[in-house]
Amino acid sequence: MSNKRGKFYVDRLVQGTLARRILIHWCVFFALSLISLTTLELFLGDPELTLAGHLSVLWGKYAFFVILMISILPTFIYDSVKLSNRFAGPIMRLRESIHSLAQGEAVKELTFRDNDFWRELSEDFNRIAQRTNSTETQT
Repeated sequence: MSNKRGKFYVDRLVQGTLARRILIHWCVFFALSLISLTTLELFLGDPELTLAGHLSVLWGKYAFFVILMISILPTFIYDSVKLSNRFAGPIMRLRESIHSLAQGEAVKELTFRDNDFWRELSEDFNRIAQRTNSTETQT
């Protein structure tokens, strides 16, 4: 079975929420870092500098850090969404199979990709589906 998914977002609601949460955490961390550096510069820096002077000193010292932090954010979000495919994909497929089974439709054996999480769920579902199908054929 191929390990490539056809979609970036398998479950937009779950994965979008995850991406937004990572963005919020990153922004809070980044803001707190900037506030901490600014506070340290104001208290420990040259007391004769104005606020603009302190900010200029900070930019001179930490511009590379700021650019690096901003440039790595898309990678964090992209990687997290790609990783979430390993649990969002199986749950979406399980949900669809459960829905089909509940509608009385025949369901194919459910298999997850080799690197997906919760592979045991597909095995348990397949046993339930088999039992349900055999019970329906007996009645």
